Amino acid sequence: MNFVLRRKRAPGSRHLRRKGAIAVLAAIAMVVMVAMLAFSMDIGFMASVRTDMQAAADAGALAGAGELFNGQQAAEIAAKAYVLSNAKTTSSVADADIATIVSVGHWDRGQRTFTKDLTPLNAVEVVADRNNAPLFFGKIFNQSKFNMRASAIATFQPRDIMLVLDYSGSMRTHNKIGALKDAVAAFITVLQQSHSNDRVGFSVYSTRGTMATGLTFDLQDLLDDVQSRPADGWTNMGEGMEGGRTELTNNARLGTKKLMVVMTDGMANRPLDRDPFQYVRDEADAAAAAGIPIVAISFSRDSDQVIMQDVADTTQGVHYHIAGSVSQQEEELKQVFREVAAQRPLVLVD
Repeated sequence: MNFVLRRKRAPGSRHLRRKGAIAVLAAIAMVVMVAMLAFSMDIGFMASVRTDMQAAADAGALAGAGELFNGQQAAEIAAKAYVLSNAKTTSSVADADIATIVSVGHWDRGQRTFTKDLTPLNAVEVVADRNNAPLFFGKIFNQSKFNMRASAIATFQPRDIMLVLDYSGSMRTHNKIGALKDAVAAFITVLQQSHSNDRVGFSVYSTRGTMATGLTFDLQDLLDDVQSRPADGWTNMGEGMEGGRTELTNNARLGTKKLMVVMTDGMANRPLDRDPFQYVRDEADAAAAAGIPIVAISFSRDSDQVIMQDVADTTQGVHYHIAGSVSQQEEELKQVFREVAAQRPLVLVD
């Protein structure tokens, strides 16, 4: 008879070995989890820096494009200043950590391409770098710092502008009609010099409102129309505004900024078959509904400042009131029209 001797295991030994293995695995898992947490924190910080730098590049491009009218050097200075102020999100970011390259050139809307130094200058490209940003746990992998780059291009948004101008008989007083025509000439000159890609139209009103020149790129032809018309009759501002609004609603280009400039030296007193003031307010409401802001210009002390302010407020536009001596009024009117021409809407295109 054969006997097999088996060694008895101590009670609970298998359980102890399992507990030991689990402890080792838990320790390894803990190390991996800590490493992953550290890695995710660095990734999150890098994403935050990327967001900050893109915002800085966008701000710089927009600021630079906004200063293009004052020259290339002014555009470059503004762009760099805005990048620096927006990239320094904490006190730990030094000026030396931010590098900015600014290029001025031409944005081709059709091809969607930017060409440096190509005229007419209408766009600014900004490339912004954040250097030596710290990694909190990257040192584990022998990587203590990183660099981040962002870029942006900003250009002018084309406008479709309707001039709605008062040619009533009171405009002959002190040759205010001459001052208006000179102001429109200054307006056109600014647009021509800036190669704006804006179209302009002309709605004239006196006793009746008339569409004089539809939206056109031929700014000289429009100016000739403005210059050739005499002032006479009453003040039917509402009908003039209706003509300008209708032209913008029906014929403005897709993607352009619509704008109406309404100027008067008096008070609405026509038509006779409806309340002239309510007509103006109704047209302001209609313009607001169509997304058309109005620059309202009250010219001389006799003009209706209250309703012009209402028109501007209703459409989220702006009101200018021009008073003072005759010579002061002439120069101020020119300046207002120059400002309207120069205050170009900006858009990021890349």
